Amino acid sequence: MRKEQEFLKKLELLKEKAMEQGSRISQEEVKEFFCDETLSEEQILLVYDYLLSQRITVTGYMKSGKIAESGGSAGNGGMSAEEEGYLKEYQEDLAALRTERPGEREQLLSEIASGDAKAKSRLVEIYLPVVLEIALQMRCQEVFLGDLVQEGNVSLILAVDLLKAGGVQGETEAEWDMCLRKEVRQGIQILIEEQTELKRCDKRMEQKVNDLDTALHHLADEKGRAVTIEELAKYMEIPEEAILDIMKLAGEDLYDKYKDNGKADLI
Repeated sequence: MRKEQEFLKKLELLKEKAMEQGSRISQEEVKEFFCDETLSEEQILLVYDYLLSQRITVTGYMKSGKIAESGGSAGNGGMSAEEEGYLKEYQEDLAALRTERPGEREQLLSEIASGDAKAKSRLVEIYLPVVLEIALQMRCQEVFLGDLVQEGNVSLILAVDLLKAGGVQGETEAEWDMCLRKEVRQGIQILIEEQTELKRCDKRMEQKVNDLDTALHHLADEKGRAVTIEELAKYMEIPEEAILDIMKLAGEDLYDKYKDNGKADLI
């Protein structure tokens, strides 16, 4: 706890430094300021996000819903037309929300501590643009932007719902800001990892189906007749059970034909 309090004090000092520089600070200055803290990349991003929430520009970092030049990997490429359309429509929806009043977040945290459900809803509303910013920062080809935003919003709602009465005693607005952002990032990261792994599995299955199809036709051409499951399994050097699993993926008709006729010819 003491270490966290010291970190928050240092965060406030960084904020004061940025304010003295006209509410602007560079990424290099932030990293240098915390050089003795050995912060992870995720923690540094949370610091950037906190500064942005305090209307402080972090040079080279994301601002106003756009991806900074240093953000994202080259492999991400540009957005699809579908994503661009989604982003435009979603930003229009966010623009229609009530403007946040000075000091409103701090007031909401106090009301949430008293068990005010409406305050929770309003805090979620205020943080919706933040979720979009984080989703844009973490955007990747494997997952549609709208899915990232939706998952981030769910993580936000769950995190805000944990701000129970008495649970924020001694906590500061800055600390809760970083905690909420962290929960959103974690939720989005889990979704990305799940979808990426799912697509890897799909590609592996697709390759197995292609290999089966190639083997079937090669053996049929070589023997001048239809081939059996035993011959195919021996040729591919895999168990017959594995052949059946791949056949299910290749098409129910092919699988049903074999299942109904026992070890009949395949083609």
